[in-house]
Amino acid sequence: MIDKLPFWLEIHLKSFNRQNMHHASLISGRKGVGKKELAQYLSTLFLCNEKEERPCGKCYSCKISELNNHPDFHELIVLENKKLIGIAQIHELINKLYESAFLGKNKVVVIPNLEKITIDGLNAILKILEEPPTNTFFFLTTDFLNQIPLTIRSRSFDIKVSTPSIDDTLNWLGDYSKDDSLRAIQLTNNLPFAAKAFLDNGLLKTRKEFIKDISGIIKEGKDITTISEKWIEEAVSLNLKIEWMSQILSDSVRFNADEAIENLNEDTDNISKYLSNNANIHKIHKLISKTNSLWNLFSRETNLRKDYQLNALFIDWEKHLGISKKFQ
Repeated sequence: MIDKLPFWLEIHLKSFNRQNMHHASLISGRKGVGKKELAQYLSTLFLCNEKEERPCGKCYSCKISELNNHPDFHELIVLENKKLIGIAQIHELINKLYESAFLGKNKVVVIPNLEKITIDGLNAILKILEEPPTNTFFFLTTDFLNQIPLTIRSRSFDIKVSTPSIDDTLNWLGDYSKDDSLRAIQLTNNLPFAAKAFLDNGLLKTRKEFIKDISGIIKEGKDITTISEKWIEEAVSLNLKIEWMSQILSDSVRFNADEAIENLNEDTDNISKYLSNNANIHKIHKLISKTNSLWNLFSRETNLRKDYQLNALFIDWEKHLGISKKFQ
């Protein structure tokens, strides 16, 4: 159970009246700002057997260690090997919701990433929001509010989660060193929970190793095959590294377009400035497209050989940027 919310999520609790609660809430905001955590906290609150403003922490519902173990909690997520939530999943959920609550109180449904439901599925969600089962509460989240049909938005209580200031995020990350926290905040575009995950997963070290590898390729013409094999073995961080490659190229374009810009990403600015001064800007644009395409390809978990694809991208970098001794 989540015991306490960060203050930028806490303020939304004031909008809730448990005695006269809307049956559906639509929580929107940037990815990593805490929508999931707010939805989980509210789920715990509405499953609590007491009628307090906070989960009591003492009743049977509150003492269940994980929400996913609660018989009256339901979460709708994309199934493995699927891209979207389909109508069959929605129908299965609806059948469960019209049964009596196991603990004799409320039932709660969390649907994260509402935009990942098919059109037929959204129509089924709309129907159940129009005629909700008794004592059933829905907490829907989305990173892209503009993609959610107005028909669903009009039937939901609107909660927009704003991003806290950098200083507020730093205070919230008080258990970590200030320098590490600030770097994580910068690298995650001030998304608090993303920054925390960045620190918890040791990605600052991954970032330093990435910069060392890319610098070696660009400035020293190091063997791309060795680095490619290393990255493939470190599969968990592969997509993140490709995203960082794209960021370096994009920053190069920005430096080239505006000489007044001094800093964008302090640990990779030297690389980006080097490319903006030494590589053809049109070829950089093409490489941005190729790098982003590979990121999208790997994100879809295709059966293509990742080592071949990554090696091909590195070769394109060497060839089109003129950064390898092989092509000079």
